[in-house]
Amino acid sequence: MKNNFEDEDIELMLGFKNGDISCFEKLFDKYKTKLLNFVYRFVWNQTDAEDITQEVFLRVYNSKNGYTPKSRFSIWIYKIAKNLCIDYLRKHRHEIIPIDEEIIQQLPDKIDSEPNVFVERKEINKTIQSALFSLPVNQRIALCLKVYENKSYKEIAQILGCSVSAVESLLFRARLSLRNKLSHVEK
Repeated sequence: MKNNFEDEDIELMLGFKNGDISCFEKLFDKYKTKLLNFVYRFVWNQTDAEDITQEVFLRVYNSKNGYTPKSRFSIWIYKIAKNLCIDYLRKHRHEIIPIDEEIIQQLPDKIDSEPNVFVERKEINKTIQSALFSLPVNQRIALCLKVYENKSYKEIAQILGCSVSAVESLLFRARLSLRNKLSHVEK
């Protein structure tokens, strides 16, 4: 069955809809790491990111019978992830933002000989994370999709449900905001 989008992933989803579980497994293998990384950039917590990513795939699985391709599959699955991230952020708005442990693990091993450098880099990473987290949700989503997921402006617009010019504006404001918030951080 051909669709208007000529998307291999849509073909897999339609195969899954017709009962081929291996099609779902292929989609899962293709998107699990991408979505986990995308979600992690919003929640900064590995366990919560894994839970949300699992929920994305659960929703895809449960949507198989009613699935009708209306856009590329990647747009649809990222929309699901985006909505779950927004729900998560609404529920956890009051929580303190944790330090990104993955970044801290990349810091130099020689902290005994240079404790001041370690503390300074830890503070810089914390400042960067706070600046990213302080962006309005749509700006953060647009920035993550562009920078980390390498999505086009058109794809971002479809995921966010807005125009390409709105995406351009979101990215411009996000970069300007980050530049202002991080202008005091030494490179």
